[in-house]
Amino acid sequence: TGSMVASLAPHVKHVIAVDASEEMLAAARARLSGVGNVDLRRGSLESLPIETASVDAVTMMLVLHHLASPGAAIAQAARILRPGRRLLVVDMAPHEHEEYRQQMGHVWLGFSEEQTKRLLTQSGLAAPRVLALPPDDDAKGPGLFAASAQKADK
Repeated sequence: TGSMVASLAPHVKHVIAVDASEEMLAAARARLSGVGNVDLRRGSLESLPIETASVDAVTMMLVLHHLASPGAAIAQAARILRPGRRLLVVDMAPHEHEEYRQQMGHVWLGFSEEQTKRLLTQSGLAAPRVLALPPDDDAKGPGLFAASAQKADK
């Protein structure tokens, strides 16, 4: 719905946000009305509508667990990154909330540190780091992690 984009936009030159859902993009357009440095695009994360080696950073916030092929999405992130630039992923650590599959469309019940590092390196990214995020006192859901990796310089 554009909340992350709204947080990022004041701090960067340009933001490209991609979502497959026209409803989510409509909500983002409403939220971001008047924000001039945002480009909203309809597309899938497994086939990003963004030129190769054209962005300085990619952020994937709580999306990988919804995808049948998170590795394909990370490979696309690697494709669009300029050499030497970074990907940041925030997602769920492994959990037992099987009901999330039906209730919220989760395909994956979180990702382990090893699994995350493997997805990053298999996509050609280097120096993967994974850090468990401290839980919010009011959080009821699974723990989160932040992972980053860098596209090799050419």
